[in-house]
Amino acid sequence: MKNKKVIIMSFIIIVILCIVFSPITFQNDTFYTIKIGKLILDNGIDMLDHFSYHNLTYTYPHWLYDVMIYLIYSIKGYLSLYISNIIFFILLISLIFYFNYKNNNSKFISIIFTILSILLLSSYVATRAQLVSYIIFIVEYIFITNYLKNSQKRYLIGLVILSCLLCNMHVAVWPFYFIIYLPFIVEYIIAKIVKKDKIFKIEITKNENVKLLIITMFISIIPGFFTPIGDTPFTYLLNTMQGSSQSYIEEHLPPNILGKVSLTIFSIVIINLIILGKIKLHQLFLVLGLSIMAFTSTRHLSLYTIFILPIIANLVDNIFNKNKINIDKYTIKYIFSKIGIIIISIILIVILILSIYINKDKEFVNHKTYPVEAVNFIKENLDYKNIRIFNEYNYGSYLLLNDIKVFIDSRADLYTKEFNKKDDILKDYMTSNYPMIFEKYKITHVIASKNDNLYKYTKNMNYKIIYEDNYFVIYELI
Repeated sequence: MKNKKVIIMSFIIIVILCIVFSPITFQNDTFYTIKIGKLILDNGIDMLDHFSYHNLTYTYPHWLYDVMIYLIYSIKGYLSLYISNIIFFILLISLIFYFNYKNNNSKFISIIFTILSILLLSSYVATRAQLVSYIIFIVEYIFITNYLKNSQKRYLIGLVILSCLLCNMHVAVWPFYFIIYLPFIVEYIIAKIVKKDKIFKIEITKNENVKLLIITMFISIIPGFFTPIGDTPFTYLLNTMQGSSQSYIEEHLPPNILGKVSLTIFSIVIINLIILGKIKLHQLFLVLGLSIMAFTSTRHLSLYTIFILPIIANLVDNIFNKNKINIDKYTIKYIFSKIGIIIISIILIVILILSIYINKDKEFVNHKTYPVEAVNFIKENLDYKNIRIFNEYNYGSYLLLNDIKVFIDSRADLYTKEFNKKDDILKDYMTSNYPMIFEKYKITHVIASKNDNLYKYTKNMNYKIIYEDNYFVIYELI
């Protein structure tokens, strides 16, 4: 009964905090996702891009997610997308809590590290395929660990289904699905070689269930051959790594100084926790692999957070167990007493009220960031289906959502030579050589945010201003 109370209160905490920390304002990827989902439902997948004027090929790397998002959007617009983001976030955190709860003796530690996960992962809550991918990855990890514990074949079937789902939902991260298997497989191989159950404080488990896990991993490759996007599951990552987006797009670059310092601190903490307690070999491999990935690319920081925090929680739990300290005796007993529950409820209500007050004036689409009024002007006053407008990367998706063909948008890989076999449009864009770009791509109009370098250039040129508001300017070049 006590455990039931802990679970219910923990879930209430998770729900409230996920609502509080889910951002209201949408970002650029949301807009093209909606539009592509509608296109697929209307016309199917033809492997062509319909939203820029460059006549490019397109791989539809998260076609199933795009369709799902459009269907959600068609219910109540941005409101239904906002609600869906909260639901996905709650599901992700609930799975992390489930994993912590099942693998730690201390329920208090499980709750604390789950709350920490909410705080660190809230910045990744967005209408992007990554949010669903995170859920798939944590479910995969749970399925693998559960199968190794109890040998139930249903988890193996589930792993194949997850692979099929992922390579259609978010093909860019499909290879990582197989990376999660590797720590368990390598641990099994090492266990067969060294024939020891421990080296220093590192536990080595020889679990014969790994044999079927290896077979399942190879079977999980098969769904990649049966997608409506051809060979994209096997070529997308390679093309992305070779493309110019690796040099220019922020999420593909290594973390900044603050990020590297944070990762270094985490690494030091983990090393000390290993010294004080104990760690399993597959956990150690997972830590090492994710650390390397996180140091090399910002986009991997979220995966690092999702998997590292439960491992740290387990290390902390092991230390308390080793020293025979029942931390729950001094925490859970009082936190989930009648008075404790009342205090927690009051705190949650206050946090929720403050969140509502702080966010009451926020919009789903930020007019300072996206050219809402400017788009209305274009559609009402220009032959918008035939102009060649030059736009910045960050708001191109909002233009294409409104049927205005773009120079570029946040589908970065689409505009690289590896994907379109034509000009490296992304590379040209990043040079900021506007005279060359305007001439090469026969630009007729320019839309510029007053916060961007493009505006600093265009305002000094003798271009005709045909529209201006507080945030955006539209120029006519001919």
